[in-house]
Order: sequence, then C-alpha cells, then structure tokens
Amino acid sequence: MKQVRHSLASRFVLFLAGLLVLAMIALLLIERVVFQPVLMKAENQQAGQELARIENSLEQNHNALTAQTRDWAHWDDTYQFIQDANSDYATSNFSREMFEDLHDQAMIFISEDQQPMWIAGIDPGTNTYVTCTSATGDCSWAAPLIAEVQPFLGEVEATGLPLNLASPWPARAAIAPILQTDRTGPSRGWLIKLRLIDERLTDLLEDQTGLSVQISTRPAPADTERKMALQREPDLLHAGKPLLTHSRGPELVLSTETPRDRVKRASRIFRYSLAWTAVLLAVVIGVVLALLYGLVLKPLGQFTRFVTGKQGENSLAQRENLADVPGSLLQRKDEFGTLARHAQRLISQQREQSKMLLDLSQHDPLTGLANRRLFDASLQQSLSDEPEKPTSVLMLDIDHFKLYNDRYGHPEGDRCLASVAECMEQTVKPHGFLVARTGGEEFSVLMPETGLEQARTCAEELRKAIAGLKLPHADSPVSDVVTVSVGVASSVNVDNVSGSTLMRSADLALYEAKDQGRNRVACFGEDAANIFG
Repeated sequence: MKQVRHSLASRFVLFLAGLLVLAMIALLLIERVVFQPVLMKAENQQAGQELARIENSLEQNHNALTAQTRDWAHWDDTYQFIQDANSDYATSNFSREMFEDLHDQAMIFISEDQQPMWIAGIDPGTNTYVTCTSATGDCSWAAPLIAEVQPFLGEVEATGLPLNLASPWPARAAIAPILQTDRTGPSRGWLIKLRLIDERLTDLLEDQTGLSVQISTRPAPADTERKMALQREPDLLHAGKPLLTHSRGPELVLSTETPRDRVKRASRIFRYSLAWTAVLLAVVIGVVLALLYGLVLKPLGQFTRFVTGKQGENSLAQRENLADVPGSLLQRKDEFGTLARHAQRLISQQREQSKMLLDLSQHDPLTGLANRRLFDASLQQSLSDEPEKPTSVLMLDIDHFKLYNDRYGHPEGDRCLASVAECMEQTVKPHGFLVARTGGEEFSVLMPETGLEQARTCAEELRKAIAGLKLPHADSPVSDVVTVSVGVASSVNVDNVSGSTLMRSADLALYEAKDQGRNRVACFGEDAANIFG
C-alpha cells in the first residue's frame, strides 16, 4: 500500500510539473505569437504616423513654395518682363540676398516656345550667383533642370504645379503660368522656382515635427508602389518611405529614426511578469501538492485499505452487509464520511428525480409563463413555508375567448394570449408575484404574504391593464375589446386551506364574476357587493 500511495504521489508530482512546463511554454508562445507581434504592429503604426507627419509638413512647405511662385507669375510686371525682357525688372527684383533670404536656389523664366529667356540663381556647384538669358555658359548648370521640368509644362494649371526632383539635384520645384495680375489674357510662358532639399530644409522639418528627418536619393525600384521600409536595431527603428518623384532616374526617400524605448520597456515589463508568473505557479503547485497529500492521498490510503479487506478481521462481515456505499464509510465522522453519506442520499434522490426531471417542464412554450406544475409546486411551498402568513391566488379567464378564436383565427388567438401574458407579467412584476398559464385561456397569479384586500386591488389593476391593451374583440357580448374575469381567493377565507382548496375557491369566485356579467373581479366568501367591474 505504501508503494501504491507513493506511486500516486509521484504521478501527481509529475503531472503538476508537466503542467508547470506547459504553462511556461504557453506563456513564451504568447509572448512570441501574440505580444511581440502586437508590439511590432504598434511600432509600425507609430513609424507610419511619424512619417506621415513629416510628409505633411513637407507638403505644406512645398505648397508655400507653389504659392510664392504663383504670386510672382501672376504679376503684371512679370507679364510685361516675359514679353520685353526689361532689364529694370531683373535689376530691381533679383539679387543674391533675395535668394538666400527666401532659401531659393533659382528662378527660371520660360517663354511660350518652352525655351528659357531669363535665369537667375545660385549655381549649386560653385555657389556663385549668376543671371543669364539662356542655359549656357555660366547658367549651363540650369540646363539639366530645365530638361527635367519641360515635360510637365503642358500640365500646369493656373494654380501652379509642385514637383519633387531627385536629379540633377534633390530639390523641390514649383511651376506657374505667367498671367496678368487679374489672370486675364493669354499665358506668356512659365515661371519655375527651385529650392534644394538640403540641411536647411531637414532642420526646418525637424523643428516643425520634433522628429529626426533625412531625405536622400536611391535608384528607382521596378516596383512603383510606395511602401514603408523598416529596419530595427536594438535601440532605434529606422523607417523610410519613397516620396513621389517627378524626375527620371533615382527617387527621393524620406527617412526618420525613432527610439525604441517604449517597445523595450513593454517587453521588459512583460518578461518580468512572465518570471513572476512562473514563480507564482511553482508556489501554487507546491501548495497544491501539500494539500493534495494531506486532504486526499492520506485519507485515500485509508479508504483503499478498507475496500481491499485490510481494515481488520471484521472487514469481511462488514462488507457483506454493505449497500451501495460501504457502511464503515457511512459511519465515518470526517470528510470522507460526510462525502459517503451525501453520496448515498444523492443516489437515492437521483433515482427518484431523474425520471421526473426528464419529463418536467416548468414553463408554457407559448407565453413563457410558468406552467401548472410549477404554479402548484410554488403554491404548496408558499402555504407550507409560512402557514401563519396569508397567501392569495387569482384565477383569470379571457372573456368569450372561443368567440375570439372563431372570429380572428387561432394564430391571432395565440398572439392575444401572449399579449395578455406579457401585460400580466409587467403589472405584477413590481410585487414579485408568480404568473402562470394554467389552462387554454386561463391564467393564475400566486401572491405569497398577501391578504385579500391587496389581492383584490391587484386583480382590479390586472383587469384594467388588460382592457387597456385595447385588443379588438368584435364578437364579445361584454366589450368591443378583450377583457378578463378574475376570481380572488385568500388562505384567510378558506377552511382547511391547501393548494387545491385555495384554487377551487378562486375558481368559484371566477364563476361568480362570470355570472355577474364578466369583465369584473369577484372574491371568494364575499357577497355580490364586493364584485368590481
């Protein structure tokens, strides 16, 4: 027996240890399969939002450049200059200081034949301010720029056109048609303004967004979809997204770096939680093992010795007199004895109740109310639990319900029964009374701890509430709407009170209400003066 008990203990130890291992594996899988992907997704969303903020700030900056270009292009002096190349216009409006103050790199005036007629700006290669009438000589640096922009001249509307260029330099350009100030007359050409994408721009974007900003170029991939690229390092998340680039060849890429402090902190907290969970599980398993031995395994050894005939010399005789549960266990005073006695009672009760429970239905399927069986059981319980307190019952019958069915049909009759049932349930619900359907068109109400006067008042409320539904009943001799007759009986007015006598009394009162003309309340044991309707 000692070996058997130790074998069971060993099995429990192995089982709980295996359970601990499985729990730890499950926690690790939760971290890998659920928690980490959620963190990565949140980090990806944060990176996408930060790139969107930078891109929005860049777009606002570009829109400002387009607006400035449009203001210059829609100016009568510019309109006149594009036609006569008046040197006073160039002398009074262009200087190196102006370009540096506006952070502009160049302004190029294009004639109607799409050829440059005036170029002013700072050579990106030599940082020299020059003005020319063509893209040659000192202004030859502007020729590649003009070549990149010329294909878009035909698409420019009056509001202007912003462009992102990766060649010949990373830059933002804006084109606007040259019109008179009031935008009348034909366009005489185009004005192009250029700003380089340089450190000044990225510094401005960092000040506006509070994020690190890098804008670089890379060879354009075959895939034209602008997807966000992520690269994770232990402390930083690098996020990059291609910008819409209008020039041929390479494309512009917007990048930012985000510290991964939140992800690292969340992962660290989760791992601490895992560690403490493992410790807690180990402690719980240890406690369970100790309780298991003290409360189950040790008494189980005693039980095993008894059933195997090692309890003593009288064990055989005792076993011959056993019923379903061994008598020695039934006589024990500890938990096993309690369990044995309770099990014996349950066996006896279960045999008696099983068949009854299979057939028992406590509610009416049409109305959802309690049925006759439940009502009778509840009535008997109310009378037996507190016999010194009054118990009242109501019995209601829908007046001339057969005529209702004949006139409207049985489906409508079913709906009428359901409506009446719902009305009764809602009316008596505040009082905690039980409503049951105890016949075809017959209903009953159980009112524990309720005297005759209160029952009479409740019955009248029910009668009025049902009449208040105004369910049409054209063939009723009583009323043009559905009405009920109610019989009331109370245990204080019934001799040798029991459930059956109380219900018979209510039934007699119901017949009295019908004899008096229906649609009224009658109380058992009182004369016609106490019939309300």
